[in-house]
Amino acid sequence: MAPFRWGIIGPGRIARKFASSLPFSRNGKLVAVASTDANRAMAFAAEFRAEHAFSSYSEMLEKALPDAVYIATPHPFHYQPALLALEAGIPVLCEKPMTDSRRQTFALAEAARQKKVFLMEGMWSWFLPHMQQARRWIEEGEIGKLVHIQADFGYRALRDPAGRLFNPALGGGVALDLAIYPMGLFYKLLGPDLEFQAMGSRAPETGVDEHLVIQGRSAGGATFQSVLSFLAHTETRALVYGSEGRIEFSKQWFRAVSATLVRGEETRTITCPADGFGFQFEADEVENCVRSGLTSSPDWTPEDSIRIAGWIEKLESLV
Repeated sequence: MAPFRWGIIGPGRIARKFASSLPFSRNGKLVAVASTDANRAMAFAAEFRAEHAFSSYSEMLEKALPDAVYIATPHPFHYQPALLALEAGIPVLCEKPMTDSRRQTFALAEAARQKKVFLMEGMWSWFLPHMQQARRWIEEGEIGKLVHIQADFGYRALRDPAGRLFNPALGGGVALDLAIYPMGLFYKLLGPDLEFQAMGSRAPETGVDEHLVIQGRSAGGATFQSVLSFLAHTETRALVYGSEGRIEFSKQWFRAVSATLVRGEETRTITCPADGFGFQFEADEVENCVRSGLTSSPDWTPEDSIRIAGWIEKLESLV
């Protein structure tokens, strides 16, 4: 099959993980990189053997004509380049969170719908093999009725008021940075009708939320809980409890790791391939959808992104 040609906008840390994973995708190939800093674009293109480097987003879209573009700028700066690509008719994979507000996420989804162009939020962890297998185990009734899910994600962040994590202008705060991981897991496994509350603390230097404890309940009666923190290293574990068994995700559960089904004395484990950083699976999902003529992934729709963006805004307001 012909290569699926990718362009990247924003050659930073997360873009490096995506580019490093592309060789392990089915057909993905990086062909173009764009940055407002020409030197960064050229250095990144040389490192990953992309054919073209541009200092203009629009120029890359017009001249390189990639099959899809990956938006990897900091999330407060996703909206404009994503909209630019959609208006140019180029399919978009936009790193999570898609934007820093429900309003802008809705606007991108509406633009994609009107232009009939593919759009997906880069929720890469959901497409990892161990995540997909955990969902199948649940759907097949392997752990019985869902009872409770817990998932944590915390680390001691560098306290730089001007840095991305603590600067409001750069989309700082633990909710915007981390909440999409557990809330996405709860949403996909428990359904869209979730009630929750939260408490936590704000950074005295800048006022962004720096620690959150979330707990809630689904329409089906299952409960869920999460700890998100820039203050403390947590175990970064996820557990799904059912009436007949449980699913244990290994540490760093949102990465390409493993999941184990436990039923009495029986255990079954699925381990993700160690190649790349795991971004190849979302790249394959985009390729499959685009080649099939779809304008969204049935597994992570723009509507999913809008709903979770609203939840994240609610979490920010509860601290």
